[in-house]
Amino acid sequence: MKEFSGDEHLTKRERIKYLFFNFMRGLSGYNTFLKTKYWRPQRVKKMRDSPGREYSNEFLYENLSELLPTKEIKVLDIGCGSGYVRKIFYNLGQSLFYTGVDIKKNKRFEEFSKYALDSNFIQSKIEEFNTENKYNLVFSISALEHIENDILAVSKTSQFLEKGGIQIHIVPTFWSLFLYLCHGYRQYTPARLKRLFRKEEFEIYRLGGLFSFFLHLFFITIPEALLRNTKPRQLSIYPKLLNIANRFDCFFPIFSSVYVVITKNENQKKNLQNYN
Repeated sequence: MKEFSGDEHLTKRERIKYLFFNFMRGLSGYNTFLKTKYWRPQRVKKMRDSPGREYSNEFLYENLSELLPTKEIKVLDIGCGSGYVRKIFYNLGQSLFYTGVDIKKNKRFEEFSKYALDSNFIQSKIEEFNTENKYNLVFSISALEHIENDILAVSKTSQFLEKGGIQIHIVPTFWSLFLYLCHGYRQYTPARLKRLFRKEEFEIYRLGGLFSFFLHLFFITIPEALLRNTKPRQLSIYPKLLNIANRFDCFFPIFSSVYVVITKNENQKKNLQNYN
């Protein structure tokens, strides 16, 4: 069955087909051996984002400086959206030369330009994007699932890396299907990642666990996606429950909603800390 995007306006029948197809593909995608490592944040700020987004941001805060120890970094951000990741680099004290690529310029893109020494936006599909520039980091967060030919995208972007550069891609796992429902073209399984990065040496970290899964389900998915009610996430108890979920996820590190894929370069000799 040809992939189709859950971001489009789908009929009820098409939504059922999307969910069934991605569910069956997700189950079959685990029939492969691919080692992943569980990682959890040392802390979670009291914010209103989903657990997956909070954990992803904290992963970057805690590990970017080790992955990219140089002070000046050239970043190509695929499917950049607002490009808010620039603020994370800025808060880490890194000087950023930033290029964001997306099919449409986000209205908040310029808001985050002050956090980079230089910011450029290029309106393009990544499959059609070409440049002679080289980057230390090719990055995406919740973007690859929205790209129809993600295999071509990753293959192309690897050509834009300078020697010693890395790629970091943050993608939804199969279990996020139950949290985000019809979202993007796909969710990712070990089999899909193995195929996607078959030409690279890479590591995969999974973020989130049983408690954050159910927190998202009952405070975001059911009320917001099904009942169109955003109030539960605004309750004062939500940030407290998010911190509790983070502390207890490590005891039941299942149903992780996010994968972080990091391609290695020849200078990386050790794994990241704080994983099981």
